[in-house]
Amino acid sequence: MTDMVSYVKYEKELVHGYRERLNESKRLDEIGEVFIGTVFKLLKMVDPELDDSLIEELYFEPEDEKGYRFGSNLKKRINEHMERSDLEAIIKRFAEMAKNRYKHILHDDDRTDMFRKA
Repeated sequence: MTDMVSYVKYEKELVHGYRERLNESKRLDEIGEVFIGTVFKLLKMVDPELDDSLIEELYFEPEDEKGYRFGSNLKKRINEHMERSDLEAIIKRFAEMAKNRYKHILHDDDRTDMFRKA
């Protein structure tokens, strides 16, 4: 059995700026950009050799329960890290924050649309 690795120190380095950028986001597409950029930065901290082009295989999916998904090449590359660490739990926390902000903006847009139509 291999020892579990913790990446909470990286989460702590990123989370404050991440929350700020999410709160500054005014459009739905900005939420995905902030999530993807921050999670990819986390993945690069975990695996500095990670090819920058793999950012294209990281998706924010706010309607999905998980909130995100990886393309096959990215998944293969980070799978070992995911299995032997708390990385997945950290990404889930980031996704949950992004989903909450997404829902907040969506709700505000719905309310604004209601007043525009009146």
